[in-house]
Order: sequence, then structure tokens, then C-alpha cells
Amino acid sequence: MTKLTLVVPTYNLSHYFNEALKTIANQTEDFELWLVDDHSTDGTAEKALDFVQGIPMFHVEQFDRHQGVSVARNFGIDHATGDVIAFADGDDRLHPDFVKTLINGFQEDTPAVTVGYQWWHTPMDQRDHYETLSQKAMFRQASQRGSEIGGYIWNKAYSLPAIRQQQLRFDESLTIAEDYLFTATFVVDNPGVYVYDPAIRYTKINRPNSTLRSRGFSERRVEDQVFDQIYRMGERL
Repeated sequence: MTKLTLVVPTYNLSHYFNEALKTIANQTEDFELWLVDDHSTDGTAEKALDFVQGIPMFHVEQFDRHQGVSVARNFGIDHATGDVIAFADGDDRLHPDFVKTLINGFQEDTPAVTVGYQWWHTPMDQRDHYETLSQKAMFRQASQRGSEIGGYIWNKAYSLPAIRQQQLRFDESLTIAEDYLFTATFVVDNPGVYVYDPAIRYTKINRPNSTLRSRGFSERRVEDQVFDQIYRMGERL
């Protein structure tokens, strides 16, 4: 049985965290959880501690200073004990079968599994079934803004041994597009058959004060530079 580790960075999530925790608790398959709090000051960390009480596979790490979401995710990679690793944002919603769908999609030679998501759009075909993608097809999806699968990390699970063999990390210097860079780098270095279930298993919440909404022109320029780097990586395929 494939074991999945779910890593959830948290930082001042206010009441949004309550609903996210409910959807984590309602998963239909067992998994390891790391809630990594990035020095919240609004009670988010205390909620995380209460949530994991009495559940041996659920853990909390509290940073003693604010370090950024990439540091939190890298902590999760370092401490995960699963066969595969998935990431979620602490203000989003997981379908009860989120973990189950990701786990069941993995075969011996599967680098990553991805699922449908609800955000600015929804998949045209939302049937619960597995499709396969070549490495090149997966890279095309992961390297484009707004594609059906996207380069987002929160609708995917990745082979943890592949990440560690590749020594892949989230770029802690970036505050934008670090997810696309992570996914694209993973795909470029991991040939194989990728698996996609378009059924919606993840819902992205548009929080008014989220980091995504507060980014300015300079960060958007960095984003363009990251995508230029990603496009050059694609020339290796």
C-alpha cells in the first residue's frame, strides 16, 4: 500500500483554517500529515496543535520566525516518511477522496499523479477515471499558466524517492511561481507515465488578503523570468 505524506504550510489563516482542517479530517484514506506553521500570530498554530492531538501520524512544526512558504514545504520534504508527497494550502478545501485518488493512481513507474481542481475554471471532463500523459505532455501542462493540470503543487502527489534522488527543493528566494518551477523541474528530470484523474478533488479558495493577491509589478516580472527559465528547461525533452 502506497503511503502518502501531506504537507500543509500555515500562516495567519484566520477562520479559513477551520474549514480546511475539517476537509483534512474527513479523508477516506490514511496518510501522514505535517502542518508546518510559519510563525503565525493569530492563533493558527494553536489550532494546528489542537488538531493533531492523539493522532500518531499527524505532526506540527512551529517556526520561531517567519521564513516563507518554500522553507515550510522544504521542511515537509525533509521530514516526510511516505512513498509519495502531496502539498496543500492551509486555506483550501480537499475532497474526501483527495488522498485516496492520489494514492490509487500510483503504479511502480509513476513519477506523479494529479487530480482535477476548482478555481478559475473546472475540467471539461469531470468523470472519475485515470488518464495517462507522457513526460512531454505533462511538461506542456505544467509549464503553462492556467492549463487544465497546471504547474500548481496542490493538485498533485510526487514520488518522494524521485524528489530526494533529484535533490529537488523549492527555491526559497522566490515568492512567486516557485510551484511551477518545482513541478516543471520534477517533470523534466523524471521520465515515465504520469497519471491524471480530472474529477475535482481540490478546491482553491480566493482569500482577499492572500499572498497571491498582494503581489506587485516587481514580483510579476520575477514570475516572467521564472517562466523563461522553465521554457528553456523544456528544450531538454
